[in-house]
Amino acid sequence: MRHTNLSIKILGFLLAACSYASAQDPGWPRQLVKPGGKLIVYQPQVDEWKNFNDITWRQAFQLTPAGGGEIVGAASFEGTTEVNTETHTVFMFNIRTLNTYFPGKDPATSAQLDQLLRSFVPQTYNASLDRLIAYLPKPQSVQTVNLRNDPPFIFVSYTPAILLGVDGEPVLAEIPKTDLKFVVNTMWPLFFDKNNSQYYLLLNNIWLTAGDLHGPWSRAMKLSKVFEKVPDSGKFVDVKKAVPPAQVPNAVVP
Repeated sequence: MRHTNLSIKILGFLLAACSYASAQDPGWPRQLVKPGGKLIVYQPQVDEWKNFNDITWRQAFQLTPAGGGEIVGAASFEGTTEVNTETHTVFMFNIRTLNTYFPGKDPATSAQLDQLLRSFVPQTYNASLDRLIAYLPKPQSVQTVNLRNDPPFIFVSYTPAILLGVDGEPVLAEIPKTDLKFVVNTMWPLFFDKNNSQYYLLLNNIWLTAGDLHGPWSRAMKLSKVFEKVPDSGKFVDVKKAVPPAQVPNAVVP
């Protein structure tokens, strides 16, 4: 009983190994021998593989009829495929020979050779997925992406300075009940006074002003009265603390 079980296991292993081997692609060229002659076939050239389903390809070969000499030819084929991504194999079926070409042979001889070649063509075949992908035609041109390689603008300062970063053109938002606007697309407390068309920047409790964001910037010795109306809540709390108090005029004693 033990010998029977062992024999079954060995047979099962051999069948599995043979099945695996038959699903592999041994490479090129390949030789087939039949009573009618011998065929050596070379690497295929895939013309098209539509949706990885319908495939057409061409192959060169050497055909030697029984009792005759070696003849060089080429043929084109088509078939249907099923891809197995787990085993990296492609099952090909419905294989059909589209046409054959035998250079230098007369039509009658070419017809006989055509029939002999078709006798070698299998109805189904297992191929390597990796090899078929390698045989696919390469694109004639590859689309490129237009890249800008312009060097960035370089800022140089020989005195202590800050880099006032604004993401694009300044986006201004109104501050309610004032003639002030604040720049939204920056991390700095940056304001624009509509009364005098001046920008104001708060830096370490020091106010700087300029008529243009690119400068020149100078220290603001005096703030417009509109800053007194800046709300002392929300994101303007620290800004309000940095606004100097209004000057109280001296009382006139009669």
